[in-house]
Amino acid sequence: MAATIVPYRKDSEMKTANTHTITRFALFILTSLSAAAGSSPAAANPPLQLADLRSFFHGEPAPPPKAPPPKQLATVSTAPGIASDPQIERFLRALADAIKARDGKPLTAQLADKYAIDDLPAGLKAGNYFAQAIEQIAGPGEMVITAIERQGELRTARVEFRYGSEKTKVKTFQFDAGGKLLRSDFFKLQIQQAGA
Repeated sequence: MAATIVPYRKDSEMKTANTHTITRFALFILTSLSAAAGSSPAAANPPLQLADLRSFFHGEPAPPPKAPPPKQLATVSTAPGIASDPQIERFLRALADAIKARDGKPLTAQLADKYAIDDLPAGLKAGNYFAQAIEQIAGPGEMVITAIERQGELRTARVEFRYGSEKTKVKTFQFDAGGKLLRSDFFKLQIQQAGA
């Protein structure tokens, strides 16, 4: 068995070594920043993307925990007098399954390329927030399609989310010609600033 000999350092030597390491790291960062800022024209290089200090030292925040799944799978139906639309019903059944499983990633395949969320800051992916919302929203007991409006190839469905005999919320879903979701108000986006 081989033994490794580690040289003994006094506390004062350790403090000096740590100070030198921190100083070298700071000089490296400053040199990198000054080289990126002034050495070449801005048109030739894309803008430098720097993480804020909090994420630099602590990493990205953990995703919020999933809400507990609803006790029952929501039923999907069309109100009497409304012509059924198999694509919309299929999407709502998949939505009910995703809410029950607390897994929105499989459902993102049913989002249109132009899927958008109101007030979403530029550069953020709407599909990621859609999947996260499915993990967080309360699961209804029923989803009832109460109206379908057609405008050219677009279809807009109004759906009652029923959470029991007393609580009902009306949500709107807009679909393209292929049955992919373009936009919806079934959740509200709230962006929190770091440290808030």
